[in-house]
Amino acid sequence: MNDRRSMQNTLLWVVAVVLINALWLNVANQSAPNEINTANQFQTYREIEISAVFGSSSAIPAELTTEFGSLSVDNANVSFAIKKDNQSEVFSWTGTLNDATPVWSGELAPGTYTIETVVDEGVEVEQRLNLKPFAAVQTAGHVVLTLLLVALAWGEQAVRALYARRSRQDSEKTVPEKTPFKSKQFASEDDPGAWDESDSPWRDPIR
Repeated sequence: MNDRRSMQNTLLWVVAVVLINALWLNVANQSAPNEINTANQFQTYREIEISAVFGSSSAIPAELTTEFGSLSVDNANVSFAIKKDNQSEVFSWTGTLNDATPVWSGELAPGTYTIETVVDEGVEVEQRLNLKPFAAVQTAGHVVLTLLLVALAWGEQAVRALYARRSRQDSEKTVPEKTPFKSKQFASEDDPGAWDESDSPWRDPIR
């Protein structure tokens, strides 16, 4: 019976490890969109700060989508670039309004980035940067969560074993046997409180 219960507890903890890691995987794959430029709000230079996640210096997966369009011109020159610290160039593209605009995908280390977008007059821009911040610490998250659950499982087993041992020790303690009769000492003849004159065995005859 105990072996079966122990096996059930082990299976439950295994299922818990799988579920918590599946949830973390789902969270790590979630992306956070950042609007860079829209049709109503456009700036040639947009600065964005990539912060470290949980103090990690790992690069964060990112994707920059850009769409150019116009209702007033048939063709125009367009371009965009990603620069770190406004110096080193991460990616750049130059083309025309009729060209297919590429989608940039890569990783951005924590730091300050500038997205430079240059278009001719009459061109509208829709630009968005998608970040997956938790993907940078995905592996570390799996390891930490698994270790925490294993520690909880060992702790739970230790508490159960300690409780079972104490219960067994309490049951093994001998209970003092109660005697059916209570012993009573004989009173001394000199003790006036122990004798009553009415307790005399001699009675007056009934008349």
